Amino acid sequence: MKKTRLAIIGLGNVGRQCAEAILADQASVLAGVVRRPGGPPASWLKAPAVSHISELNEVDAALICVPLDAVMGVAKDLLQSRIPVVECARLHGEAFLAHKSEIHRAALHHKVPAVVGAGCDPGALSLFRCQFALLAPGGHTETSLHTGSSLHHTLAAADIKGVRKALATERRSMGGALQRYVYVELEPSADADEVEIAIVNDPLFLDEQTLVFPVPSIAALEETNHGVMLERHAASVETGHASFLLEARYDEAGLAARMMLAAARALPFLQAGAYSLLDLPPGALWGEQRAAAEKEWI
Repeated sequence: MKKTRLAIIGLGNVGRQCAEAILADQASVLAGVVRRPGGPPASWLKAPAVSHISELNEVDAALICVPLDAVMGVAKDLLQSRIPVVECARLHGEAFLAHKSEIHRAALHHKVPAVVGAGCDPGALSLFRCQFALLAPGGHTETSLHTGSSLHHTLAAADIKGVRKALATERRSMGGALQRYVYVELEPSADADEVEIAIVNDPLFLDEQTLVFPVPSIAALEETNHGVMLERHAASVETGHASFLLEARYDEAGLAARMMLAAARALPFLQAGAYSLLDLPPGALWGEQRAAAEKEWI
């Protein structure tokens, strides 16, 4: 199987995560990175770092990882060079549709495909919102992003015997009740069950349902302290009063990079023009792995 040669435009947080995702992917190769001259050295890259895409050889597609105000210019330059693109511009609603329409015109003119809004949000979270809406078409969706920590409860949990570090947050259940999530990094000799009992029975935690989750490292958890809770509630007239919940914690740049790489797998199957993730069949995001994915996930 011929590997897809991908270039990355920009080497910020998302660009770095894209490089790591490509290097770990068996179906793609990092052709190189286009970055501003004079940037800090990136000895870990193991690929050419250049100032313009024309300096790279055999580029099958490019992942655009630049600030929002630079995306359109970079995309048009790449499309003019007949290079398919994937970008992750953070736009929604009418602004997203206008952005997609302009890239669509350029992609049609130069006869190459482009995937727009293929990051974290829009992107991965958009797919979940759409699927939930299909399953409960007359309902409503509630989204809670970037859950913060509760300092008071965090300090109280950290004082429990056997707890090295702790992080407490509050979230609402599907029924609307507040729940407290307590993440604990335990001492080597600590008993997780005993720590959980001590925390949930502490007077400070008795006012709300408290869930305790041991984790390997609180520091690592705080570095990726992006969270989302999507809830879709069916309309009262719909049968069964269905509700759907997605609750996740993730590294936003890493999630965007994996979504962009998946979108790049779909490019060889697309005609000229601009596409959002909603335009693509889910199987196309698996590329050559589509048959294996269908066997495992269907």
